[in-house]
Amino acid sequence: MLRLIYFSNAQLGLNVQDLEQIMTLSVSNNAATGVTGILLFNGLNFLQILEGDEKKVDFLYARICADPRHSGLVVLQRKEISALSYPQWGMKLKEIGFEVDPNHPLKIAQTLADALITVSSEEVKSMAAAFLTLN
Repeated sequence: MLRLIYFSNAQLGLNVQDLEQIMTLSVSNNAATGVTGILLFNGLNFLQILEGDEKKVDFLYARICADPRHSGLVVLQRKEISALSYPQWGMKLKEIGFEVDPNHPLKIAQTLADALITVSSEEVKSMAAAFLTLN
């Protein structure tokens, strides 16, 4: 199995309906292919974790790269894994941009903990922590 983590810049003007459409399609498509993951959104950027069969994750990532709703995709990690971090989620969206108050670091830490509660990988946690500081 493969874990792929990428960062991207959201298209300006991305709205709630756009996010709902992304999630509806992701949940349906991922359930059909056995890919799991989480999508973090801070109002400006995405950080997505995809896990599953290597060929299926690569195929999905190629489709994601062609999606005009974001740009500047950068793969942060591509790693073979032995167990899924989010086996119960076809895809889960965690919007963090509207909850995080940069003046209250404990709130940032709690948001991160809530989003990544099932992840045991310290690498993933550190990437998500860095992502949160961009907000």
